[in-house]
Amino acid sequence: MLEVENHNVASDDARVEQQIGVQLTECVFHSANIYTVTEDDTAERRYEVALAYLAGGVPRRAEDLLRELAFGVDQTSGHVYHYVLSVFSDRGLGDLTKDLTAGLRDARKIAEGLPDDGWGRANRVVWSLFDHVRKDRSGDTFAAVEAFGRLPAPRQDEIATHLSRLVAGSVEQRLNAERKHQVGVERLSGDRIGRVWKYFEPDPAPPSRYEPRLELPRLTGRRSAVLGAVAAAVSAVGLFTGPFTASFWGGLAVMVAGCAVMGGFGVAHTAHLVQVALRREAAESAGGRGAATPVDRLIDHCFRETRPEFAHDWPNYAAGYAARLKTRFNAQLWDQDRVSLRRWKWLFDWHARRVADRWPHHDPIVRPEGTVPGGARLWQVVGVLVTLAGLGLLLVAAQRWWAVPLAVGGGFALPTVLEVLAARRAVLRPRREADALFDEENDEFLRWRAELADRPGDGEMARWLALDKAHLKSAVLRGGDIGERDLVSHVVLTQPAPGARRGSVTHGPPRYSAYLVTVILLTRRGVQASRVYLDFGSGEVKNEVRDVFGYDRIVSASLRMEDGRRVRRREFRLTLVNGAEIITVAERLDAGSDTAAADEAELERLAAETSGMDAALPVLLAVAREGTAWIGFELERQSLRSRDWE
Repeated sequence: MLEVENHNVASDDARVEQQIGVQLTECVFHSANIYTVTEDDTAERRYEVALAYLAGGVPRRAEDLLRELAFGVDQTSGHVYHYVLSVFSDRGLGDLTKDLTAGLRDARKIAEGLPDDGWGRANRVVWSLFDHVRKDRSGDTFAAVEAFGRLPAPRQDEIATHLSRLVAGSVEQRLNAERKHQVGVERLSGDRIGRVWKYFEPDPAPPSRYEPRLELPRLTGRRSAVLGAVAAAVSAVGLFTGPFTASFWGGLAVMVAGCAVMGGFGVAHTAHLVQVALRREAAESAGGRGAATPVDRLIDHCFRETRPEFAHDWPNYAAGYAARLKTRFNAQLWDQDRVSLRRWKWLFDWHARRVADRWPHHDPIVRPEGTVPGGARLWQVVGVLVTLAGLGLLLVAAQRWWAVPLAVGGGFALPTVLEVLAARRAVLRPRREADALFDEENDEFLRWRAELADRPGDGEMARWLALDKAHLKSAVLRGGDIGERDLVSHVVLTQPAPGARRGSVTHGPPRYSAYLVTVILLTRRGVQASRVYLDFGSGEVKNEVRDVFGYDRIVSASLRMEDGRRVRRREFRLTLVNGAEIITVAERLDAGSDTAAADEAELERLAAETSGMDAALPVLLAVAREGTAWIGFELERQSLRSRDWE
């Protein structure tokens, strides 16, 4: 075996490479119904869903739906063409069983009696290419290639994608030369770099207005304050029972002025103290709730992601703001599960960015505490003295004895009255701030929703991945210097890269933000395997690892399923005779997250089909079982399948 790159060494000198248990950091589910079909749906709707499955890289689902349409009473050229594509898709000549061959024969006959439209012309090109392949690549292919070149670009892309395992070598090269969309360029088309990341963002949930908590002082246990207030009210009325002299009006004016000064500054000072206490209480309660909630963890994650460079004191700096967010959103979002909670991540990110933008130009808790007017305590004392002076005038000069119970009752009631008024004033500022904050949050919500408006569909994601696979396959063929007649078969396996984000639509296959792609070429001389890291957002390919080994070195190929409580694990292994697991592809499926849309078995089937495991396993099992004799058996099998058409 030729080793192109060194590998890790495990016990007993067995190399273990690409043995990855993937932990997904984020899972996003979209509620699009492109894959939803019921028994009562019309033929048009079933055709629409079938095309979505075919474009989405799930040809077996498309085949089931298209078979009914192609052989139904109202079949069209499009039905038959796409049925033929679905049968050929992800299959080699040796995979076409007698039942599939019979279905294709019938479809070909039906197509001959249908209108000669664009679908019909594309269908004839497919059959021309297939006839060339089944005749062991003999004869002239220029007519088929020229007809392919005259097709519209979308039809060319479909045929090249779905016939990739049937057409190879020089024919494939000629088809690529005729394509209006060149794979290397087209795989980055449609502003892929600027749009792919949006697929992994959930639909944002609108913000809700935050109502700050206000707890007014309880009057329970304050009997003296209540009695004092009653006595003061009665005494205030009693002041007007005597003659209205100048001394009365003068004393009353002085008392009212003193009360205004004392009450105004007293309320302001007390409101400041109440506001500070409430905010500190909120921060303390957020940090002392015990076990962290999903809201807490998501907010902490957002603040870690937005941490400014060289901000060593960032956790302490942002702790107060983050604590208030946790208090607010734990109260608002207590009934949201982990997946649906991510719809508010945009809002947490925005708050975290607000804090980060102010670093280091703000106080440690980001929002400054309110300030109290200077000399408030002194002005309160002045107000008390002026009030007493006014009461003295009323008592001595105006002969109003009611001033005595008024002073006593007011003395008992005044602290509680100030506290109530202060609490009401203390909540006014947070409410004004909450209203202003809600307007800002709503503006950000509208901006973010507009930003995600051009999110790619599942079909676009599948098309880009198919183009990536074709590009990587061509690169491996060129790099391995494999002759056009040397390639017998090939498989392409994909698995999510460590830490990749995952997104999917209802009943749709999972898509990932990064992949580990394995291209396996089965040639007449042996096996070439190439593994790369694919950043799906940018299309960048890196960290290539290549292996070349003979068929006699393969001892087993297996696909194992492991059940867990919430996660199912799927693992594919290709093992050599010396115990080295030369290819290991593993994936964890959070099947329980999509139970509202599809059961776990459906998710497993979709993932297996789109990852290439379904296609790879039969081929590699045969290689492991038959060894070097596999080439002869495979060529004989293809020959037998070809004779089925004669």
